[in-house]
Amino acid sequence: MISRVAESCFWLNRYIERADVLSRMLAVNRAFQLDVNLPDTERWRPLVVVAGQEDDFTGLTEEDERDDPELVQDYLSWDPRNPSSLFSSLRAARENARTIRETISLEMWEVLNDLWVWIESKTARRLYEKDRHAFYLHIRNQCCLFHGIAQETMLHEDPFEFMRLGTALERGGQTARLLDIKFHSIGPTAAEQESPAEAAQWLATLRSCSGVEPFLKRGDKPFSGPTVAEFLLFDRSFPRSVLHNLHRARNFLDLVCPPAPTTIGSQSRELLNETLTRFTARDIDGVLEDGLHDTLTWIVGATAEICGVIHDEFFDPTPIVPRKGQQQQSQQQSP
Repeated sequence: MISRVAESCFWLNRYIERADVLSRMLAVNRAFQLDVNLPDTERWRPLVVVAGQEDDFTGLTEEDERDDPELVQDYLSWDPRNPSSLFSSLRAARENARTIRETISLEMWEVLNDLWVWIESKTARRLYEKDRHAFYLHIRNQCCLFHGIAQETMLHEDPFEFMRLGTALERGGQTARLLDIKFHSIGPTAAEQESPAEAAQWLATLRSCSGVEPFLKRGDKPFSGPTVAEFLLFDRSFPRSVLHNLHRARNFLDLVCPPAPTTIGSQSRELLNETLTRFTARDIDGVLEDGLHDTLTWIVGATAEICGVIHDEFFDPTPIVPRKGQQQQSQQQSP
C-alpha cells in the first residue's frame, strides 16, 4: 500500500479514538462536579490541561473566563480553533476517511459521514443545550459503532492493521491523560489518607475508561487510588490499560513491517520495545514512589515519540539518493 493511504488509515482511527475519549471525559466530569465540591479552578480547566491545549486556551480567553464551565465545554466540544475538540477531531477523521474511500468499507463511511452531518446540524446543537449527557453519549456510541463495523467489514490486511496500530497508540496515551486529570484536579495521592474527593476522582477516572465493572470483577484488591492506577496502567487484559495497548501496538507494528531485508519499521520496533521493557520493569509501588504524574507524562511523551518515528519510517520516509556514479550510469542507460 502507498504511504498516503497508510497514514490516513493510521490517523483516521486516532481521531476517532480522540473524540471517543474526550466525549467520555466531558460526560463523566459533568457528573463528577455534582458529587464533589472543588474550587472553580479545579473543576474544568484540568481537562484543557490534559488535552494539551492549555497554552492555546489561555491565548484565546480572558483570565476571568478560564474557569467558566460553559466556556471550557464549548472550547473542548465545538471550537474549530482547538485541534483536539470533538468537532475538529470528527472533521479530521471524516477528511481522512474521504481520501481513502476505496480502502474503507461502505458501512464505515456511512457511520462516520452520518456522525459528521449530525454534529454540523442544528439537531446536535439543540441536544447539546438540552441534554449534554445524551450529546456526549451519542458521540461515544457512534465511535464504538465505527470500530465494530471496521472489525466486521474490512479486509484484515495492512490498511486495517494501520488503523488498529493508530487506535492502540492513541488509546494508551489517552488513558495516561485520563489518569493525570486526578493530579491536576486534586494533587498527589497519599494512599493511607485518601479523602472522599480523591476516592470520587478515582471512581470518575474508572468511569471515563468504562473500567468500573472490569475493575470490580477482578475482585482481588480493595478500591483505592493505587489499585485503580495499577489496573489502568498494568492490567494485561483490560482493553484500555496502558500495558495492554502497548502490547497490541507492538503486535500490529509487527504485522505492517515488511519482511527482511527491508529495514522499514526497525526504528519504530526498537523504540516501542524499549518503552515496553522500561514500563514492564516497574510496578505500582515504584510508580507512586517516583511520582504518578511524572510516569504519566513520560507515557504520553513516549507514545507521541513512537507515533513520530512511525510517521518518519512509513509515511514520510527519506528518499534513497543514488551515489554519483549510479546517477551517471542511470542517465547513460536512459533512452
